[in-house]
Amino acid sequence: MTDKPDQHTEALLRLLREGADEDAFLGLGAPAPQVEDALEVRARLVAQSRREAALAALYETAGDLASLRDLEEVLQAIVRRARTLIGTDVAYLLLYDPERGDTYVRVTDGIHTEAFKNGRLAVGACLGGLIAETARPYHTADYPNDARFAHSDYVDGVVGAEGLVAIQGVPLKSGDQVYGVLFAANRRVRPFAPEEVDLLISLANHAALAIENATLFEEVQRAATVHQRLTAVALEGGGTAGLTSTLAEVLGGSVFVLDAHGRRLAAAGEAPLPDPVPRCKGNGSRRLALDDDAACVTPIVGGGEQLGTLLLVRHRLDASDVQALERAAQIAALMLLSERTVAQAEQRLRGEILDDLLGAPHRDPEGLRRRVALVGLDLDRGHVVLAARCRDGDRRRQVTDAAGRYALRLGGLAGEYGGNTVVVLPGGPGAGEAARALTAVLTQGAGRPVTVGGESAGPGAAALVEAHRDAARCLDVLFALDRDGEGACRDELGIYGLLLSHAGRAELNRFVERTVGPLLAHDEARGSELARTVLTYFGCDGSLARTAGALYVHVNTLYQRIDKVGALLGADWRHGDHALQVHLALKLHLTGS
Repeated sequence: MTDKPDQHTEALLRLLREGADEDAFLGLGAPAPQVEDALEVRARLVAQSRREAALAALYETAGDLASLRDLEEVLQAIVRRARTLIGTDVAYLLLYDPERGDTYVRVTDGIHTEAFKNGRLAVGACLGGLIAETARPYHTADYPNDARFAHSDYVDGVVGAEGLVAIQGVPLKSGDQVYGVLFAANRRVRPFAPEEVDLLISLANHAALAIENATLFEEVQRAATVHQRLTAVALEGGGTAGLTSTLAEVLGGSVFVLDAHGRRLAAAGEAPLPDPVPRCKGNGSRRLALDDDAACVTPIVGGGEQLGTLLLVRHRLDASDVQALERAAQIAALMLLSERTVAQAEQRLRGEILDDLLGAPHRDPEGLRRRVALVGLDLDRGHVVLAARCRDGDRRRQVTDAAGRYALRLGGLAGEYGGNTVVVLPGGPGAGEAARALTAVLTQGAGRPVTVGGESAGPGAAALVEAHRDAARCLDVLFALDRDGEGACRDELGIYGLLLSHAGRAELNRFVERTVGPLLAHDEARGSELARTVLTYFGCDGSLARTAGALYVHVNTLYQRIDKVGALLGADWRHGDHALQVHLALKLHLTGS
């Protein structure tokens, strides 16, 4: 009688040692109380074993994650370990996107559909959005039929296509920072035990810390790389072109260096320059969303002056990108200041040579020839001389600076001479074509219409001096004809160009005085506008009604002015050759005024 209980006890202990399943205990035939006690011990041993395995796995996971420095490796390790520890079909991770204010699927393990891998989820929406918003874990045994969550057709469609049913998710959180959500899921109905939820939370806590460390390490490493590479570019004289190329290589995306007016100085990458061009507001960096990309614009500041802006366009941006861009902007400022100093010194040298070339070509002909040769001009060849001016006198500096850059690029000279900006270029296109090309460049540089007169010059310094005189006269005629913002040469001015070629200024002045002198004297003495009235009359093809409208005077007032002009110039001033001479004399008067 006493042997039987001992035999059952020994058998139950043996089953416990072997880790047998529950059916083995029930089939032993031992008394029910003993079997129940043995099964309770077995359950505790199994739970203890699971806890030890989980702790060992967490310890191993923490070591693995702590040893990783590459963020991509960290994220992949997180989802693989989550799937293994929880024993689910899949695991995946959502990260928060601060630019767009939502979450997106970053890495997956066991996921098959592309729609799922590229999914995005608004904060607060459905299960994942709720976890990201509340920073609390949630789980469900049957997500498609769980009414606790706000479902959406998009999310339910993506989840359904992947066949996921049971889902648990926990926040990736470090302090107050929520990086995203870690999920483990099955393709069948399955409740998640509390210890499984706790296990995923523990893993997520380790993972969040690992993400933070990897992110910081990546930022430091990237900052060091950017600084090292850009410093090398600056020392090697790579300029803004080298800077943009290096930044685009290190950061990815497209990089632009813009001047203070938003015009592109250098660019690298495939993305086009955004339209409109983003501008900096204040002294700090500004992040903004484009149609399919994100962008960051950072001011390039040197000596208290904004020299330009640095623009980065990428699919996504983070804080480390902004820091790298700001560091690059400091080096870009040094580059632009250095380039400006060199360009200004070069322009000063060329301007001094231009002064000698036009003002005193006979003082030291051989010395002048040598100095001109130093800047790339050959006096034995033909040239084009261009004179430019903007009616807005405040823009003279901008006009001359833009002309200097243009001339330097084409191997010419530029500077201020005789109240105009003068450019001398090696012979190439005709003077008229060269004048129109320069007009376009200077108008853009000054932000105001710039007028340019041009003339071709043969070999020799004397020919340049003569061509400059004709170019300046051509410029005066263009202004007199109200052709602001145009470029032309003497041959394109018609009869005015012909007169300038064959008559001296003194002779032209005598013609003006002889033809319209009384009219001009009357205007000067009385403060009247008879000369303007006559010019407007000719410009309106002799129509009194149109002339009155153009002058904003009553037609009776116009009749009175016409009669006065007749009294001063003769009754036939409006007819035949006399009309031509009056019109021409008034135009020539304007060219000399």
